[in-house]
Amino acid sequence: MNIFKWLQLELRNRYISYMLNPSIQKKIRLKREQKRKKEQRPHTVYYFHQVNDPYSHLCAQMLKPLNDEYDINLVPVVVGQPPESSTPEPQMYHQHSVEDAAMIAPYFNLDFKPLTNEIDNETLRLAQSILINSPTELFADNAVKVGEFIWSKNLDALKNMNGKDNLMNEDSLSEILEKNNATRKKMGHYFGGVFAYEGECYWAIDRLPYLEKRLDSLGAKKNRQGWLVNREESQNIENNLKSKLCIDIFWSARSPYSYLAMKPLAKLREKYNVELRYKIILPMVMRGMQINPEKGIYIIKDCKRIAEENNTPFGNIIDPVGKAVERCYSMFEYAKDNHKEEEYLHAFAKSVWAEGIHGYMDKSLEAIIKEAGLDWEEAKTVLDTDDWRSEANANRETLFSLGKWGVPTMTLLNAGEEELLTVWGQDRIWLIEETIKLMQE
Repeated sequence: MNIFKWLQLELRNRYISYMLNPSIQKKIRLKREQKRKKEQRPHTVYYFHQVNDPYSHLCAQMLKPLNDEYDINLVPVVVGQPPESSTPEPQMYHQHSVEDAAMIAPYFNLDFKPLTNEIDNETLRLAQSILINSPTELFADNAVKVGEFIWSKNLDALKNMNGKDNLMNEDSLSEILEKNNATRKKMGHYFGGVFAYEGECYWAIDRLPYLEKRLDSLGAKKNRQGWLVNREESQNIENNLKSKLCIDIFWSARSPYSYLAMKPLAKLREKYNVELRYKIILPMVMRGMQINPEKGIYIIKDCKRIAEENNTPFGNIIDPVGKAVERCYSMFEYAKDNHKEEEYLHAFAKSVWAEGIHGYMDKSLEAIIKEAGLDWEEAKTVLDTDDWRSEANANRETLFSLGKWGVPTMTLLNAGEEELLTVWGQDRIWLIEETIKLMQE
């Protein structure tokens, strides 16, 4: 790698390290609060709602409780489809979202039982018109009703909500959605089901607890009766599984979420004696996909707060895209042959996501190999070979056959290699555990 690439990575490292520095973040929050108080503004929370987004429907059910529980000014904003640069496989992502939201809703005491996966354009426009025209004080109730009607294919009920001659023309609707999408982008996000407060975004039910804690720290919580987002968990019982379970983990060296998933997955392995099988995937940008800047920044900031909560080192980052990923993968099979693939991948990921190490350099890779308990002299005999590419391509094909496109994707299998559950994202490791508990019962 030439000196210009090295310098580019170093400069990016310094910028990200500054951006993620806890003391800097604390100062930014403090300045924003001081400005808000000086301008005598209330705690204003923006909520971006996408009518054909399952996660938005779950969030809509939390709007009234959130407004009642916290001293906030809740501003709902109806948005359109996310940009293509944030959803590399839009159809696959939508199907995943419907299935995922339906699975997790009961654990949060929310309702989502879709009778359809697709919302046609007529229904979409009608739903958007209703909510854009809804008074702010009625938005929460109307958003829930609209969601119930569109996901149950009850077009007649939706038309009754709209009233006579109240459907916005296509040009006006498009103009408003475009403006709202620009507001969402300015605030730092790209999806529906997003809450934004004073410079930070909180996506869907999974991140709403972070917003709750922030508002509570500012004294905006009205009572002390616990949190609104309270996921129900099955009771822990003694591990009595007689058949061996395993989890296939589709993993990328350039995915910070893949790195963050490793610690909770290891705990799951120890708790239930499941086998973890790591399967390497080429990063999306190395497969020709593009990611918009706001998505990249949000992901890094999001990973930082997850890492802090789980006490996982993170934030001193040297992007491993390109040569570092390729060199890492070239020695994966060697680590696997020596039953050290998990230790090896974790050592590499920690070095690039938490220790500011250039993962493409020989001395870096030597240190990683040794940390994993492997022999550098043996390992470097396969360094820079291309045998891993066929495995990575096969893993990608398997991933797509499971209806997923990104990492980490995890599949729980029984002793007969039958698929029991497939989930995407480190946020769903708890769902794997709930499935294992149900099997025990």
